[in-house]
Amino acid sequence: MGYGLAKFWVRIRNVFFGRKSHEFFVFLFFFVVSAGFWLLQTLDETFETEISIPLALKNVPEKVQITTGLPSQIHITIRDRGTTLFRFFRYTVQNAVEVDFEKYDAGHLTARVQVPVSDVQRMIQSQLGVSSHIISVRPDTLEYYYNRGVAKRLPVKICGSVGASPQNYIQSMNLSEDSVLVYAPNSVLDTMQYAYTQAVSLLGLKENITQSISFQRMKGVKYVPERVEMTAFVGYYAEKTVEVPIIGLNFPGDKELRTFPSKAKVTFRVESGQYQRITADNFVLAVTYEELLQNPSDKYRLHLKSLPDGVTNARISPLEVDYLIERAEMETGIQ
Repeated sequence: MGYGLAKFWVRIRNVFFGRKSHEFFVFLFFFVVSAGFWLLQTLDETFETEISIPLALKNVPEKVQITTGLPSQIHITIRDRGTTLFRFFRYTVQNAVEVDFEKYDAGHLTARVQVPVSDVQRMIQSQLGVSSHIISVRPDTLEYYYNRGVAKRLPVKICGSVGASPQNYIQSMNLSEDSVLVYAPNSVLDTMQYAYTQAVSLLGLKENITQSISFQRMKGVKYVPERVEMTAFVGYYAEKTVEVPIIGLNFPGDKELRTFPSKAKVTFRVESGQYQRITADNFVLAVTYEELLQNPSDKYRLHLKSLPDGVTNARISPLEVDYLIERAEMETGIQ
């Protein structure tokens, strides 16, 4: 075992202290030194770069609603030496540019405030070195809207399409809020009758689904709450068969109808919630005397006069029946 360990250390020594290893480490040393000089020389040159900086609104009073806020961040393009840009990038990642609400507050009930880009540039420039220059700021228009209690409650209106698969149907729709409070200028509120949601597209549903939906965006308009939950309850179709008697209508008192068979099977598709309620009594297979007088055949083709709500795809079996018009037996009484 001692011999094997000694042999192992000899191999390690040859790897790290052999001639080839020595040449490799010398090459590596000069490579690192050269890369360092190249990096320092490169960073000393002038560059342009785009940096994203968080943007925030401060000192907003509790009773003020910001109906449309500032963008969450701005993008600036600056020109400076590489070393300076690197330091600035690390610094700005954790520092937001803050716009003071009180500075632009005119005391109105509702207002649109446009923050001059030059003001934002000055705030950013104060964080830069003397040699740094701001080339551009995006977006070039910074604005926000505020509201001091000008609002009204409006019913919620869902926009879009909600539908079930061919084997299912939409049983009902439910909203977590049937109305919301809308903050907006009076000129806008006077034109609004509903709080319209963003368009939804839920098609081919096979089971219940709940989805959170926001409202249509409008500048200067804020909804409280900002989202509602819509639940679509999905039912399924079931097939059912009932036997329906065939009856005659408008026959003279001395005539009556006989059909063979006297009843027909009606098979139909029904909504699951209506399965127990729909029975043979909800269907009418009626033959009128006038129809038979104009019928050239000794067979009559059956058809349903109407369908109950919730019933589709009704089929009759048999579809045609034989019939006879017989003289009715008159009841007589002895006085």
